[in-house]
Amino acid sequence: MDWAILWEYREALAGGLVITLAVSALAILGATVVGVMVGCLRGSGSYLLQRLTATYTELLRNLPLIVKLFFLYFVVGLPALPAALAALVLHQSAYIADVTAAGLRSVGRGQFDAGLSLGLKRWQVYRRIILPQTVRVMLPPMTSQYVSVIKNTSVVALIGVADLTFQTQQINVETFRGFEAATAATLLYMLVAGAVIGAMTRLQRRQTAMP
Repeated sequence: MDWAILWEYREALAGGLVITLAVSALAILGATVVGVMVGCLRGSGSYLLQRLTATYTELLRNLPLIVKLFFLYFVVGLPALPAALAALVLHQSAYIADVTAAGLRSVGRGQFDAGLSLGLKRWQVYRRIILPQTVRVMLPPMTSQYVSVIKNTSVVALIGVADLTFQTQQINVETFRGFEAATAATLLYMLVAGAVIGAMTRLQRRQTAMP
């Protein structure tokens, strides 16, 4: 073993980690926004919206991430980074939509009707009554979804995005020290995932402590 190779390639690993963090953060943000919107529409009273959003989630969940990635990059012709972000957002938003829909179903219909009877508009009922309660239910499964985003970013190396996995492969090609590079990458992925889990756990505790 030659662990000194990691110090020699420290800038490459650091650069790959930065790309992984940036892609993960943007994908998590985009997937959350799209997924929550689709989940809310799926819980609406419109049959058409329910069918459209159900089709959205079923189609995207059943297509492997790599298929979406290659389609956007090779067929649609998006540049590597936008294709990677779009694929990750589309893939994970389908799961987040299901989490959101399930969270909304956990809140009794009577609370929605009570809000309407008080003169609130539908969006006001969602914002002031339904969503605050739904968030508490959604936090644990959302943690799993966010960790999945971090793990799934590794596939973007297949289209040339210089993330942590890409840099690991480059180190292996140049030095044949793939084990050392893969070990370092694994530890870094674990640290990032652990940080997300820790942050979400603290947020969950704060939500639970709120009256």
